[in-house]
Amino acid sequence: ASIGTVVSHSVKIPGFEKVPAGLGALTNEAALPGIAALFVFSGLLELVLWKDDANKDPGNFGDPLSWGESINVERSYELNNGRMAMLAVLGQFVAELVTGKDAVEQLGLK
Repeated sequence: ASIGTVVSHSVKIPGFEKVPAGLGALTNEAALPGIAALFVFSGLLELVLWKDDANKDPGNFGDPLSWGESINVERSYELNNGRMAMLAVLGQFVAELVTGKDAVEQLGLK
């Protein structure tokens, strides 16, 4: 997610070239179709693919690509990595709200 806020500064999906990067996209009228598509797509994933199973821990959706066989990562490591990613994105959002600049512009890059 943190990388996504940086990449969205220079990579634009066709049809959304005029949508600003960062939080400015949430208030831009040109972004509404994309936001609606994300909402519907996320809802379908939640309802169809990512169903909870009473026999599994919360958030355990299995290992469909069998990465667990080749990578030995403890659950606490993954949870801490996710927490750090959330803090990184929160920091980028707060800095954008304070400065009015997206993640790339805050670094002085264009």
